[in-house]
Amino acid sequence: MNKLKYIFASLAICLAATSCTDMLDDNVNPDTAHEVTMQTGLPVVVFYAQQATYDHAEYYSYLSQCLTTTGKSAIGTYSYKSEWEFLTMNRHPQWRRHFYDIGTNVNNLIANAQAAKSYNYELIARTVRLLSTQLAVDMFGDMPLTNAYKSNNPTYDNEGTIYDWMFREIDALIADFENPEYTKNASNQRIDTAQDRLYGGDLEKWKGLVYAIKARLLLRNIPNIDTSAATCQKIIDAADAAINQWRKGDLLYGSWFGNEPRYNFDGGTNEQNNVWSAAQPIINSWESRKNMLDSAVPSKFFLYDCMGLLGMGTTLEGVYNGEFSTSKEGFSNDPRVALLMIARKGPEGDASVRMRSLENNIGCGTSYKTDHFPSLYMGAYAGSNKGAGYNPIFTMEELYFIKAEAEYWKGNKQAACQLSKEATQNNIQRHLDFFLSEYPNSNYNEKVDDKYPGNSVDGKPGFCTAEEWNAQIDAFLNNKEYYIIKRGKKIVYVRPVTERGNNHWFFEEANFSLYDLMTQKYIAMYLQPEQFTDLRRYHFSNKRNNYGIGDANEIVYQNLRRPYNLYAAYWIDGLTDEQKENLWVQRIPQDPDTEGKYNRAELERLGAYNNYKWLQKPLIWAHARGEVSSLTEGSILSK
Repeated sequence: MNKLKYIFASLAICLAATSCTDMLDDNVNPDTAHEVTMQTGLPVVVFYAQQATYDHAEYYSYLSQCLTTTGKSAIGTYSYKSEWEFLTMNRHPQWRRHFYDIGTNVNNLIANAQAAKSYNYELIARTVRLLSTQLAVDMFGDMPLTNAYKSNNPTYDNEGTIYDWMFREIDALIADFENPEYTKNASNQRIDTAQDRLYGGDLEKWKGLVYAIKARLLLRNIPNIDTSAATCQKIIDAADAAINQWRKGDLLYGSWFGNEPRYNFDGGTNEQNNVWSAAQPIINSWESRKNMLDSAVPSKFFLYDCMGLLGMGTTLEGVYNGEFSTSKEGFSNDPRVALLMIARKGPEGDASVRMRSLENNIGCGTSYKTDHFPSLYMGAYAGSNKGAGYNPIFTMEELYFIKAEAEYWKGNKQAACQLSKEATQNNIQRHLDFFLSEYPNSNYNEKVDDKYPGNSVDGKPGFCTAEEWNAQIDAFLNNKEYYIIKRGKKIVYVRPVTERGNNHWFFEEANFSLYDLMTQKYIAMYLQPEQFTDLRRYHFSNKRNNYGIGDANEIVYQNLRRPYNLYAAYWIDGLTDEQKENLWVQRIPQDPDTEGKYNRAELERLGAYNNYKWLQKPLIWAHARGEVSSLTEGSILSK
């Protein structure tokens, strides 16, 4: 992977909508070769495929209200990261990532592959382009497609046209992946793991990713466009096709995870470091990137309303030491609490080790700092100070939740419940696997050889016995209260607790609801882009906006609330606080550093230039019922 840092500079090619002479002058290294071959281009394209996934997930983590920040200088009155100030909210590279880092390099790779008749390179490049297009259009909506890369101020295609293109490209890709003239052509040049860190050139596994993207896009029909049994079955079939492709042949990550596309990091320096890790990679001087988990804290919605941790006084230590009682603040026994974060001590006067959180955008009190809140460098994606680990491009859990949603809207709540349960169980296992790999020889008190996540020690993970861990898992997944004799001393008692009710079970087939399904998917999509897309698909359904979904008028995200720290000058004047409460960000403005300078006329045509109302315009799949006739292959009506 070290060779990446030597070829990034030689791949500085113009962003479609940007005058980039100066950029080229600044970033061309005279000591490196400037010819971009298939062998040097593919590893960069694959690298940026995972980087694009990270970029969207990092930004969406705040918009989806999973994470927030403590405030400016950690002592201010509001959270700066999740402000919805639309003029600066896009100072992140999602636009550049699609059109520049991926788009131009993919175009060059495809041209080189076609010239060499090495169609295996072409198929991978087109798949990456498809993924990048999906991520970009679901963030920005209208953007260049037909005329991209033809001028510095290309016209924009509407999002419906782009969706049509994606479905056509999916069908064309699947046909080409199944065509031996493409996959087994004698001119195909070998692709190894140094070039393709996802699959080492295995086209069958790449085909699985195309099916996965198809399932994700077809799911956009739900709940606003088409929930017919036929459409639901199309979704299920596409998800099954992806799952089956990833479970063929060798299994990289175990029988359940199959061969899901993971970008593995070695750990070390620069681009070798996991994008989510505490190592915080800096790829090179012009691509300085680091995640912000060290300055982020869990939101109340995520930690309490979804994970079921109730109250600022809740401590995992108290739970495991038998201090829990029904009269005190409780813990829902979702085991991912201990897998995704580490409790920390608070300031003087509140020095206990606790899982603290913040309401989005309120900020913390002047006595508190970021390090009084849980460390988020845990879990399979974020954990490892060594910089190792992986960033998934698409997870198996997402495919199972896609199937679960389709089954639910098809009327098969039993299947939806079981699929959600299996996905949740394996999401827990994903993070546990990483925990056990990081702490293989941990000793808990009394020299008992235990290594399962339990009560936290300040700044460090704590541990519990296998008996305790397994009992907690069993209780959570199988609707049980549980009692454990802890080393012959104390009884540990934990029951599911959510703000929906002290005895709410998530996986009861008879009472399974959209709330149960989407809550578990929300947690499983932690640090994944689909979190924010799901919220938008379901219109941020919550008690405050009283927006129910479906025939049962279900509230999907019970206690979700809109971040309310908006700069008044850039939002809406003359509205009451109650009216503003139900105005949600639906999309992100196109890059102001490029489009605002070089393509302003096109932004003004769209109504997107410095216009807060553009943020409120729903994406095509979030229109009200009847405004879009269908979202299936080649038949989109966009308004």
